[in-house]
Amino acid sequence: MAVKFQFQFAGVDFSRPSSPYRKWLRILSWTLGITVLLLAYWAYLHHLMPGGGHPAGHFAAASASAAAAKPTAPVPPAAKLPPMLKKIADDSILALGKYLLPAIRTSPAAPTPTTTPSVPEAKPMTVSVAAPSVAIDNTLAAPRPYRVHTDQERLLMAGQTAFANVIGQAGKYPDAYGFEAGDFLSDAKLGEPMPIYTVESTARANYKPGQPVKPLLKPAKQWMFPVMMGERICCMVSVVQTGRDYVPGPGSRSLAMAWSRILEKWPAEQGYHPLLLINPDIPGYYFTVPELSVQNITDTIEMFYIHPGLSPADVILASWR
Repeated sequence: MAVKFQFQFAGVDFSRPSSPYRKWLRILSWTLGITVLLLAYWAYLHHLMPGGGHPAGHFAAASASAAAAKPTAPVPPAAKLPPMLKKIADDSILALGKYLLPAIRTSPAAPTPTTTPSVPEAKPMTVSVAAPSVAIDNTLAAPRPYRVHTDQERLLMAGQTAFANVIGQAGKYPDAYGFEAGDFLSDAKLGEPMPIYTVESTARANYKPGQPVKPLLKPAKQWMFPVMMGERICCMVSVVQTGRDYVPGPGSRSLAMAWSRILEKWPAEQGYHPLLLINPDIPGYYFTVPELSVQNITDTIEMFYIHPGLSPADVILASWR
């Protein structure tokens, strides 16, 4: 028959079904109570027998270890307990051990709190791609040699620019630049540059009738490029030198028509080499045929007449004064 103990300890009712924690609390309460009784009994014995003797002899061993660590004056052995008191103390310790041993064996182990391992918060993975290392040469790179174009090369480049401009305009207005129906602009070619000459004011003032004109001619720093469609001159494009620059100019169909008639009347096959002239102070173009016996300077407009003729050089040069 089980005996039910009911205690009222610190406001806790132990009559309710016990849990492992409550059972351990009862064991600890019993242990504490018995320990207090034993300590009270030991104090009583110590009071009766000066010297500190005790039945079990455990405190004597602890005192001996402390004495070995720090040497002191020898302590006289404790007096032995009376047989009756020694038997009571041994019986009390034995009874306490018999009670506590079954309780410890049968009591379930206190549940250990299970903790769920915390999973770290997932963070976006950043993948760093190392940039390829590039070896940098700190030495100054030698400047690339810049090829300086000659005057003739720059003249030709300016002529090509003027030619491209004319072809671009001829796509819209082919008649204005001497192109005919059936012509393909892709077939047009740029001819060789023709220098333009002039006669300086001093030479004009000192000119004598019959004096050769060709030695008086000076370059005017202007050129004419014929735009050719096969053997036909469609138009002429100009290039003017300003300082060290070569500036492409517009195209002229009328000059191309006049020049075509000049070459037809005085062809190179017969030994003629007509030259173009200008007067900076008078607009328009002139020409001369040095191989003729009569020295001549004629306005290109003359070639549009039905019967073109030549003008004497002294007359034209006198008008330029």
